[in-house]
Amino acid sequence: MFGNLVNRHDALRVGRKLRRGQLDRLVSKVRVRGTERVVTHWSAVDPSLQEWWAVPAVVRRWNTFASGDPEVGFPEHVARTWLSGRTGLRALSLGCGTGGNEVIWAGTGAFEQITGVDISPDRIEYATGQAKQLGLDDVLSFRTADVSELLRAGEKYDIVLGLQSLHHFDRLDETMDLIAGLLNPGGLLIVDEFVGPTKFQWTDGQLRAVDALLAELPEERRRLADGRLKRRAVRPSLLSMRLDDPSEAVDAARLLPALRERYQVLEERPYGGTVLHVALSGIAQNFRDGTPATAALVERCFAAEDAVLAELGHDFVFMVCEPR
Repeated sequence: MFGNLVNRHDALRVGRKLRRGQLDRLVSKVRVRGTERVVTHWSAVDPSLQEWWAVPAVVRRWNTFASGDPEVGFPEHVARTWLSGRTGLRALSLGCGTGGNEVIWAGTGAFEQITGVDISPDRIEYATGQAKQLGLDDVLSFRTADVSELLRAGEKYDIVLGLQSLHHFDRLDETMDLIAGLLNPGGLLIVDEFVGPTKFQWTDGQLRAVDALLAELPEERRRLADGRLKRRAVRPSLLSMRLDDPSEAVDAARLLPALRERYQVLEERPYGGTVLHVALSGIAQNFRDGTPATAALVERCFAAEDAVLAELGHDFVFMVCEPR
């Protein structure tokens, strides 16, 4: 409807919130605007177990795409392949959130210092506490900052990390140039990113593949946290995307071309997500128990995605880049 500005799922969503007495949440979303809306959206710090990254077998699949070994993730692969022998490395992580990714990168031992920045004070406070609790506060530091302002501040680093953050940027041509300006000579931009449809406007082919997979899964595995049954994939309306987080996948489809135009890509390893990301959203908690039955279902999910990747392409990618 109206180029998917709004759709019937918006009406259903509003109806559910009204039945639960959540009118105040709807009103507050409309009232909050711009950057404040982004900060509000990302103020929650509890990790979600309802998304695909919460399934251990999915993470092992990512590792296999990244390194060829299900036990070796992208950070360790990069440390071994691209950072070995380099000392005193200082890194900046853009949009670090609660710092979970930065903890993993710090664990490689490749960095003298990693500084994470994020727009959400709540997430920075959590990340700082986690680093101290894990005994990593000598390597990891976090601060609240608007990344767009930081990019113009002229600081220099050996490594810039874009870990599920770059797809929140618009004006990508300018942004890629600004990131290059943060790097010392010989510096690298390391990327782990969503590069799928802008504003999660899933393609018809994706929706068909996801719906076919959902139809194969047992009902109990498709149960959402609120008890509803996930029957099909939903292409979110542009209005709902703007109300939830106007920065989400704001120009995601342009991210990969912008990177290739402005950087020499030293390594590029796509890792799917075209089906799994959409299919498991909201129901991933039902695939975490590690039982043989669950393992078999997860393998069926992997096979469904593998069958369409050649046609539909990948929505996520690992990359190692250097400025041209």
